[in-house]
Amino acid sequence: MLVGMPFLRVFDRMGYGGLVLSTNGHVLAINESARHIFQSLFCLSRSEVEVEVLNGLGRGIVKRLLGQGRARFQLDSENWILVERPDQRPLIMSSVPLPVDGADGPHSVLLLIDLDATPLLNRAALEQVFGLTRTEAKLATLMAQGATLAEAAGLQGVRVATVRTQLRSIFTKTHTHRQAELVMLVSRLSSLP
Repeated sequence: MLVGMPFLRVFDRMGYGGLVLSTNGHVLAINESARHIFQSLFCLSRSEVEVEVLNGLGRGIVKRLLGQGRARFQLDSENWILVERPDQRPLIMSSVPLPVDGADGPHSVLLLIDLDATPLLNRAALEQVFGLTRTEAKLATLMAQGATLAEAAGLQGVRVATVRTQLRSIFTKTHTHRQAELVMLVSRLSSLP
């Protein structure tokens, strides 16, 4: 397995784009979120992204992306690049070094944080980690996606009072006290398979 591939899978679940780059700047692997970002940012079809990456032209697409970066900033001694996008929140990029294994082997992972993307919410993890019922896990993910109590009740075909009762049970099982806490917890679990 290519070094860096586990990162790409976790990034995908979190809604982050990721590319494994070689020491020569070639794209060795790309995840679905990064494909989507390139398609959207450069008006490319999925096949155009695939062709560029598979034909070793991935360097060009990465250079185009870096060329779009307008602002650079440091956070905790790490360098980040901000890419402004029309009618969207910005894209944030950073490079994470990997242990170098050969002349043209994996060198780094390019992390692309799309502030408009949402993580894949993991109902099964909520059930396994906190012992939520399937219905409670569904409600927790609906709340994490921004649903109101009334919307969640409508989507589940129950009354708002029922949703409130389920939400109290979820708070107890997850050791949370507010919806905002629950949303953060559910989002953090998105990195699990």
